[in-house]
Amino acid sequence: MLDLMRKHARNWLMKTILGIIIVVFIFYFGSMGGRERAQRIAMVDGKPIVYADFQREYQQLLDSYRQRFGQGLTEEMIKSLNLKQQAVDNLVNQAVVMLKAEEMDVRASDEEVRTAILAYQPFQRNGVFDQRLYEQMLRANKMTAEEFETVQKKMLISMRVEDLIRSAVRVSDQEVHDLYRMQNEKINVDYIQVSPKAFTGGIKAAPADLEAFLKAREAQFRVPEQVQVKYLAFLGQEYAPAVQVSDADVADYYERNKGQWMKKAGTIRNSDGTERPAQALQPLSEVRERIVAEMTRARGMYLAADEAKKAHDRIYQEENFDAYAGQKKLAVRTTGLFRITDPPAEFRAIADFGKILTGLQKNEMSRVIQSEKGYYLLVVTDRKAAYLPSLKEIEPEVEKQYREEEAKKAAQKGAEALIARLKKGDSLETVAREQGVKIMETGLFQLGGAIPKLGSSPELNEALYQVSEKKPYPEKAFFLDGGYVIVRFRERGKLDEAGFASQKDSITQYARRMKEGEVVKAWIEGSKAALVKDGRLQFTRDVKDL
Repeated sequence: MLDLMRKHARNWLMKTILGIIIVVFIFYFGSMGGRERAQRIAMVDGKPIVYADFQREYQQLLDSYRQRFGQGLTEEMIKSLNLKQQAVDNLVNQAVVMLKAEEMDVRASDEEVRTAILAYQPFQRNGVFDQRLYEQMLRANKMTAEEFETVQKKMLISMRVEDLIRSAVRVSDQEVHDLYRMQNEKINVDYIQVSPKAFTGGIKAAPADLEAFLKAREAQFRVPEQVQVKYLAFLGQEYAPAVQVSDADVADYYERNKGQWMKKAGTIRNSDGTERPAQALQPLSEVRERIVAEMTRARGMYLAADEAKKAHDRIYQEENFDAYAGQKKLAVRTTGLFRITDPPAEFRAIADFGKILTGLQKNEMSRVIQSEKGYYLLVVTDRKAAYLPSLKEIEPEVEKQYREEEAKKAAQKGAEALIARLKKGDSLETVAREQGVKIMETGLFQLGGAIPKLGSSPELNEALYQVSEKKPYPEKAFFLDGGYVIVRFRERGKLDEAGFASQKDSITQYARRMKEGEVVKAWIEGSKAALVKDGRLQFTRDVKDL
């Protein structure tokens, strides 16, 4: 159970349950549809998962993160989230769950599907199902009623399969206590640090070494392709002043989006005596300005999109980018040369901007490109191919990185030698004195977060769960704060058992949810592994090629 809990600290739940829980809406809106699709990326028991489904699922995930982080979502964050793999996993997990449901004879009746749809709040006005609103939302999502009902049926079936798996999970008192200890216990450790700087002076950088270092790290030193573009910007805010929002428009928007205007209004007592927050609808007068601002922004974007499309079609037919801009009094903006991997600020939030540029020839105009602020048309005016500089051009930087890397290797080797001595009986005091370093003490701190005086290290936190008076040293040194840290157990803080008694019920529920999530994950992964072994699950395209 402790291993499970430690995995949870790395947020496995988000990655695991996407495969099942997200089936509710985004999952299926992203992967359903009745049209023919090509380019298979996987086969599950003879049924294809195709590239069009992947594209839609990937875009849904990307949109959800953009809504959460806004402009704070950088290209680096997008890469670290590994959204392409998430999208493929979601689609495969969905198909596997439905296949297993069929084998387990888990079903959902048409009446159950109808009841679920009637109860879905976004389809209701004043607490009652609204057929007109239902049809409007389906049209907005480009779905027929039959397709949506199929979505709901799969959702119900998937949730029932998950419930069956979760129902077998049990959590022991010891597991609950272990979780409480993990969340609340404090530890104090001594440590010394072996700094790479102490080894820098002994590093020699011969020309042959630098040449070999550069060759082994060509990708690191390669200068990416650079481009220069000129572009027209059609920004929503520039078209917003032309927008007129009537009182009728505001009233209609208010009625169609009442769920957005709820505010806290005290509490309501449940039948069992507990209380829950109450909500009340804000009057139109209180939210009018917000509605006008949102409608103005949205309509400004619509006008910008329309102008961008007109410009694209006209320029494409007449090949008169600059002439059109002059005729319409639009500013033609020009960038300097920039790396495709590091575009100017206005383009950084645009998905696949690098791919768009890569696909354009010099003097070729792009399609209309959308961003959060508006729309762009651009033309590549210059292009410089990626290249690897010679050692002579970048020797100072190569030598600097070579010395740093070699010093770090030497520091790690030295730290490992010291740990071997400590395990054989040498004292930390003796080792510290020989190395000319001071033994530091963290003071009591709670595991799982930042370590006082050192910083964050999930790996070291994990190791500190295992140390004790009998086993005071972890198995290795950890790179933290610019050096390799060797720690020694000093003491554990006293656990508040009275606090455990008062929190036991809530901790039990939390532990059960954690364990259920891990069991669901294991079941999905096990099912996929068995299907792969039997040849019933096959991947026909690599994620990196998508």
